[in-house]
Amino acid sequence: MGVESRQDLIDDGQVLNKTTFGTVAATLTAQQQVVEYTTAAGACACTLPPVIEAMGKIYTITLITDGGDLTVQDQDDSRDWTDLTMDTANDYCCLYSDGRKWFNLDSETA
Repeated sequence: MGVESRQDLIDDGQVLNKTTFGTVAATLTAQQQVVEYTTAAGACACTLPPVIEAMGKIYTITLITDGGDLTVQDQDDSRDWTDLTMDTANDYCCLYSDGRKWFNLDSETA
């Protein structure tokens, strides 16, 4: 079995840097840029990586299955951040870090 190139993985429909969580509170690493949650067993929180480590990156967080609210929070290191609450299946947010602040590029949340 050979090593597939990054473009081959993308062409095959595989998403790089994708992580799926069940009902578990998690602090994302700077590499976990595509995140899906299923909260079938209850509410939980998703903590964004340090804003400086995420500089220049875009993160998408999606609530796939709703059994409780998903709260997206920062590490108290971003200016003007307000936690996001997802309470319906398929709610999502698309966030960008400039190294000093998180920007909500797009979202469908409560």
